[in-house]
Amino acid sequence: MVDFGDLNPCIKVMKQTCLIQIGFCAALCLILVACSKTGSSKRVSPEAAKQSRLDWDMNTMVGSYERIGKSELEWDGPATNALAEFAHARSQSLEPGEDWVTIIRTNCDAAVQARCDDPMVRYLYIRFAMSQTNSAMDFADAFYKTSDAMMNSSYPPILKFYATLAAIGQLHQAYGGNMNRETMGELTTQLTNNLVKILGDKTTPPEEVYDACHQILETFRGNKQLFDYIYSDAIEKPLSKNWTDASETWLLKGEVAIDQAWQARGGSYADTVTPDGLKLFKQHLASADELLNHAWKLNPTDPRIAVKMMWVELGQSQGRDRMELWFNRAMELDPNDYDACNTKLLYIEPKWYGSVDDMLGFGRECAQNTNWGGSVPLTLVDAHYDICNQYIDQSERTNYWKQPDVWDDIKSAYEQYFQLYPNDASRIPNYAWYAYHAEDWDKLNELIPKLGPASYYAFGGKDEFDKMVQLAKEHASQPAATPP
Repeated sequence: MVDFGDLNPCIKVMKQTCLIQIGFCAALCLILVACSKTGSSKRVSPEAAKQSRLDWDMNTMVGSYERIGKSELEWDGPATNALAEFAHARSQSLEPGEDWVTIIRTNCDAAVQARCDDPMVRYLYIRFAMSQTNSAMDFADAFYKTSDAMMNSSYPPILKFYATLAAIGQLHQAYGGNMNRETMGELTTQLTNNLVKILGDKTTPPEEVYDACHQILETFRGNKQLFDYIYSDAIEKPLSKNWTDASETWLLKGEVAIDQAWQARGGSYADTVTPDGLKLFKQHLASADELLNHAWKLNPTDPRIAVKMMWVELGQSQGRDRMELWFNRAMELDPNDYDACNTKLLYIEPKWYGSVDDMLGFGRECAQNTNWGGSVPLTLVDAHYDICNQYIDQSERTNYWKQPDVWDDIKSAYEQYFQLYPNDASRIPNYAWYAYHAEDWDKLNELIPKLGPASYYAFGGKDEFDKMVQLAKEHASQPAATPP
């Protein structure tokens, strides 16, 4: 989320925006509905739902390329292979152990080497195959050019919408507050125009509608005026009219009510909340409670609804049993639900309804419970991070990670995660950061060969990264490997 400061509402919403990049891959991912009839509350079997998602994704990605993409015999093979693999990955239709990232990367690279300049293929190339030795500015330029090419193509509005989000996100990461206002205004106009087209098409699957609306609201969450304007003037009416029976509609409405509740309350301590702010806080939470319970009645298989009900309980404070009820519902539906674990961790912090011991106990359960997967084991790392930064004296923070019991927890969490996902290189820089601060030089030297230029940011830049490597070599019990 971003704070747009003193920008005027309504028309001037087009002037500036920014978006955190990590959400874009998921944003572009076409999250698809389980029913073949848009807007219907009818639910089908998981197998049929998966096939429906795959069919829609294949038509949106591969079908669009075949109909209106820049197709040439020289690159059609690898281009369609990359798009099809991406469709399978997004619809969760992969074979066990299928290395979809490598398949997309190698096929995109082959297509680009054959001079393919189709914007959708170019996006996949930038995301999966473009060298990580390029600077953030290089990536920003590449995403911006791809977004521009998409806007001048006949690809569907929903793909143009997400291409624009990619450009906005990377520009923000590259330039921060120094972003060019004219460029950001142009991109924000494109973003909003394509959202209007998405919401104007009743055949758009409700999951796609939810995802697009959720992403743009996340972008404007930091400014109440703009957030309310986007929702009330651009989203609420077509959403309610065209997708009345979709649980996603009521989930989104519930999320907005929660956001409005916390905006009214503010982020300060309870004794600083004004009477009017407290009144609005309670009203919005009551509305969220009603909206989300309706969503749950429509679809009691969506763990996102259960997680949002945990947020309602955080504000309403009816009791921990209520939080645990919704937490257990979420985890039963999705044993990899990191959001559910992260929300429970917040609930049991000392500043809410728990203690440091509660946080550590739950974090260790997340790392040890073999029935849970995904990023759930890393909840233990989150617990220690929050404890270090919020619940111990600042003078004790420097040596916090060196404590044997703390470092044992961090290692156990990451090792459990890498047992599940041995090829996920994205987590290695953070693991190395903790090893460095714990001064476990053997573990750090084991991780260094797996680090590259993209890891510099975790250590504060290349100079700090090089310093870390040198210290690791000096303290190694065995000769240390050199990073690539």
